Amino acid sequence: MRMPAALRTGLPAAALAGLLAMAAAIALGGAIRQDYAALALLAGAVIVLPAIVFVQRAAAWEPRAAFAMSIVLIVIQSAVFRTRDIADKSIDAQVLMKLGAIAMMALMAATALSRIDTRRHSGDALVWFAFITYGALTSLISVKPELALVETFSHFAAFILLYGMAKLLGRINTVNALIASCFILCLMSLVAYVALPSLGRMSDWANGAFIPTSRLQGVFGTANAAGGAAGASLVLLLFLSDIPRNRPLFYALAAAFAACLVLSNNRMALVGVGVAALYIHLRQGNLPLKAALAVLGIGLVLFAYLGFGKELLAELSRSGSAEEITSGTGRTQIWSVVLRLWAEQPIFGYGAGSAKYILPNQPTLFAAAAHAHDLYLNILFSGGVIGLALLLAGLWLALRRTIRRQDDGVVALLLFFMVYGITEPTIGSLASFVPMGFYAAAILALPREGSALAGAGRAVVALGERRRPAAPGFERPG
Repeated sequence: MRMPAALRTGLPAAALAGLLAMAAAIALGGAIRQDYAALALLAGAVIVLPAIVFVQRAAAWEPRAAFAMSIVLIVIQSAVFRTRDIADKSIDAQVLMKLGAIAMMALMAATALSRIDTRRHSGDALVWFAFITYGALTSLISVKPELALVETFSHFAAFILLYGMAKLLGRINTVNALIASCFILCLMSLVAYVALPSLGRMSDWANGAFIPTSRLQGVFGTANAAGGAAGASLVLLLFLSDIPRNRPLFYALAAAFAACLVLSNNRMALVGVGVAALYIHLRQGNLPLKAALAVLGIGLVLFAYLGFGKELLAELSRSGSAEEITSGTGRTQIWSVVLRLWAEQPIFGYGAGSAKYILPNQPTLFAAAAHAHDLYLNILFSGGVIGLALLLAGLWLALRRTIRRQDDGVVALLLFFMVYGITEPTIGSLASFVPMGFYAAAILALPREGSALAGAGRAVVALGERRRPAAPGFERPG
């Protein structure tokens, strides 16, 4: 016998009303008895069902849910709310959140790979897959393999997640997700910089005390990470996003990124943004005149250096000493030790994450030398010549392809990370915004294809109207 229509629609409504009444009764009773544990459990129960639905939709790569989840994961992976010593590997709420985020990235990565046609994997992508996989394998020879496996697995999951975003959601959505993530991180960092200096500012020794300085580190963990993330996001916003420059949102994003970049006082990130902007400027026509002006500018700088070199370097340094600049803030000493140690294990290196346990114990170095302070030497130290060869091959293929198709925005992003990597490790520890931005640059350089999900070629959450003319070398969204 078929149930009457009125009864079929009334039963769910009655059940829902009953559940809401029960929840209200429990909440009221808990409030009267001041049973806050019961209230917390009730609130958790209310959140669980929508959270499960959100996770299921994101894992299935429903465009809006996958886009939102990607932002959540990038923010969780990048944010640091409790400063920890390098040797402190205890499990706390922050670590549990990051482990949960890694698990979710792995789930979305697995479902993404199952949805992407294998014929859509280019040869360039296989080089990057080999680089990421090899990095994970070097964990087996690391000083602490268990920790290294967790760290390298986070990079593997992050890379595949971004690859899935580019393939399934499209180029514009990938760029917008990174911009939105960094905007959230920058806002939190600026608030912490003002309201909570112990978290928001980098601390250093001054007059015998370890005190917060004027350099912003925010929730990025370090000042250099904050500068690298803000600089990369500024390049994404200026040269790859679809956000119109005549909208308040564009200026809000640019202001947040610029503020974090300047306050972090990360000089190489500033140089990286300058190199990216210079490349775009040179590509916009009248190259002979611009090249001549560039040569003239370089000549004037060299002339000034020859006459007032020490004074200029002292002004550029944070300490007032020219040696700070000439030594790369002590980096040249670290680089010499890295090369000496690498020569003892040149083929496979010492394994992922080993630098933080080996370098600080060298007699000529110091506790802060937890990595090579250089992308290329860091990979050489951890993965030997094999790792460095895979990295350089991937960068060469990415630059060659993007330059040939005049994809100037991606070239600018690649140049930023190649310059930034001269003094920063870029890839290391758990995956965070800077390495994810680097992976995004490599992925955006892969052969262009339409996104695999219907309608995903357009921004799933409009960050701005896409009505400005496409500049030479840029993809017209949608």
